[in-house]
Amino acid sequence: MRRTLVSALLLTLAIGAVAAQGPASAQLPAETPAQKEARLKWWTDARFGMFIHWGLYAMPARHEWVKKYERITDADYQKYFEQFNPDLYDPKDWARQAKQAGMKYAVITSKHHEGFCLFDSKFTDYKATNTPARRDLLKAWVDAFRAEGLKVGFYYSLLDWHHPSYTIDRNHPQSPASDAEFDAMNKGRDMAVYRHYMKDQVRELLTNYGTIDIIWLDFSFTGNGRGKNRADWDSVGLLKMVRELQPNIIVNDRLDLLDVPGGWDFRTPEQFKP
Repeated sequence: MRRTLVSALLLTLAIGAVAAQGPASAQLPAETPAQKEARLKWWTDARFGMFIHWGLYAMPARHEWVKKYERITDADYQKYFEQFNPDLYDPKDWARQAKQAGMKYAVITSKHHEGFCLFDSKFTDYKATNTPARRDLLKAWVDAFRAEGLKVGFYYSLLDWHHPSYTIDRNHPQSPASDAEFDAMNKGRDMAVYRHYMKDQVRELLTNYGTIDIIWLDFSFTGNGRGKNRADWDSVGLLKMVRELQPNIIVNDRLDLLDVPGGWDFRTPEQFKP
């Protein structure tokens, strides 16, 4: 009887300890300072590269946040999708000019906040292959820049103003004025569904295009209510997947993981200098 009670007590303590720790969290790969320095050496030496912003917002040509700034609805924004046909697109020429200018790498927006994908994702219809362009614009870009000997990187927006499960926040084009309106508009939206979609797309980007040297995951906006943070993206889980798929990749600092070892590789101040 005593043995049974002791066993039961130990089991209870063990369960309590697990509960106190909470659910198991993803662990980022461990890396020594020397290993990190070696991984970042090309980046430290390169210093000069190109960042290409390109999406449907190039058509109204009034900033990549035009959908937010002008509070354009999905219905009114659809015309840019239906008319998107970059007939003069010549990534080989872009790559040649970048190399001639002395650039060592280039990054392009695979998907910006509007949710439109330059690549042929199997998880959405909102992509270049369904526009008059009728092709994977990212593949041609990667091939062209890699052929010129440049490192290649992808920008991928964590925000998505088109996905029906992405919850409306303060940066959303349809963000309302009151909490009650926020709650009403977010009924039926589910960040867990969106997170799955987001990870599926990042996995596509890091498995379908060979070695990817840089990834920009953009962005977290905490504080002041109705923001998005590491919990919304499952930032640690997402970054763990990124590093497993591309162990030598360099990652920016916008996952809300500045306090997490291995949570970022370089800082990206925008419109300010720290």
